[in-house]
Amino acid sequence: MKAFFLKLKKIKLQLWAIEKTPLTSRAVILMFFFLVVFWMYAQDQEVKVSSKSIVESKLTINDFAYPEVWWSTEQHSNFKFSYKVKSKFLFELQGDYDSYLLADVFKTSLITKLYLTDELYLFSGIELESERDKLQLNLPPPQLKYKNGFGYDVKSNFFIEVIHDLHFDNSIYGVYGAPSFFSVKGKYKF
Repeated sequence: MKAFFLKLKKIKLQLWAIEKTPLTSRAVILMFFFLVVFWMYAQDQEVKVSSKSIVESKLTINDFAYPEVWWSTEQHSNFKFSYKVKSKFLFELQGDYDSYLLADVFKTSLITKLYLTDELYLFSGIELESERDKLQLNLPPPQLKYKNGFGYDVKSNFFIEVIHDLHFDNSIYGVYGAPSFFSVKGKYKF
């Protein structure tokens, strides 16, 4: 009985320590927990092998960019590294670089995706957005966001996503000041 109360006291101390950690640290711990749970779920899935199956690469790389044109100094590019852990579970490292007149914006995110069907998927991850100030406008510091949502692959070159962004940093700048917001995103590759 004494051992039980000692274990209970230890668990209370651990919960108290987690409660006193900053919000950003708790978010990282929570994200790590979700990654471990998704990884454990992916380990339980079976892969059916047939003699007619073609071996696919587990790692895929996609990128897109268009250069500076004569009438504008803007540049836009993005990349995505996808690693398929199991047939319906993958990790993605994504990055976007946008060069505007006032600032350069770089966003990078680590996302986990779980396909419920061949087209419908859930995703969750962390994104860091930073800006390089070109005109000393005192832009906000790098922003840390927790992203989650769902998406649908309409075709192999077209998808739609509904995204929920949860901001951890307090800021007075525009959308950075909003603690969370929803958005709809689509991409058509041609």
